[in-house]
Amino acid sequence: MEDVFPSFNESRNVRLVNNIKLLLDNITDCMLCRNYLILIAKKKTVQSLVSTFKSMAISEIDIKKLWGLAAGRCSKPGCMVECVKFLDAINPTIIGEMAHVIAKKPNGPRGIPEGGDDSYENLILLCPTHHTEIDKAPDGVFPSEVIHEWKHAHEEQVKNSFRSPHFANCEDFAIAVKRLLAKNKSTWSRYGPESNEAIQNPLSNLHEIWTLRKLETIVPNNRRIVQMIERNQELIDIKDYSACAKFVEHAEGFERNCYVRTEGVPRFPIDFERMIDRYAQIQ
Repeated sequence: MEDVFPSFNESRNVRLVNNIKLLLDNITDCMLCRNYLILIAKKKTVQSLVSTFKSMAISEIDIKKLWGLAAGRCSKPGCMVECVKFLDAINPTIIGEMAHVIAKKPNGPRGIPEGGDDSYENLILLCPTHHTEIDKAPDGVFPSEVIHEWKHAHEEQVKNSFRSPHFANCEDFAIAVKRLLAKNKSTWSRYGPESNEAIQNPLSNLHEIWTLRKLETIVPNNRRIVQMIERNQELIDIKDYSACAKFVEHAEGFERNCYVRTEGVPRFPIDFERMIDRYAQIQ
């Protein structure tokens, strides 16, 4: 491979970058890893790119599950820091760290003779401060049992946040739904595959940001909307319920596609948004 693709520098043309992309297609179908490797392709040899990928032992589905169930926030009790920081509107910074509860090496933090694995069960999403805190603390200060309790409590807190109130009237219901739809649309417009940045700069890290933002913003908001529909069915006119059913199908398919690529996921139903606007008396 080194004979075909020598070391890269900034003067290489787009054709060479495309060759790297084709090569990576043969190495991995993990888009998070693939996009990261493309970003460093200009500075590394193909051999070092392959070595970098091989060191990424965490599977894509475990990455997504960890970020999704944690809603993209630090899992230490009382922290809740967002793990994607928007210091730069074009290139947000991912600060979240997937920390091992039991270290991979026996002599690492909370290590055991056989070492810990790279599975979702042995990982916790933390901000850099609290990842450093648990790994640098003296033995016994943060035992694995405590960290597992943090993770479970945080994921339960996220899950409980989806519970919907019972609204007094359809206008209140619609306004609450509209707020969540607006957040989703803003995220999609800014980071989605059809955003201006994604189209104009296909080699940016936007795909990675989009993958994480779907899990921490759009999927939770969709779940909340589905809960609102189910909890407040009596406020919805029967002639409008088909639009709600379409949204539920879209939300379920969208979430499934976030974890496993799925064909035929229904697009967002415009008639559902129109219904919500009508209920909220938005012209």
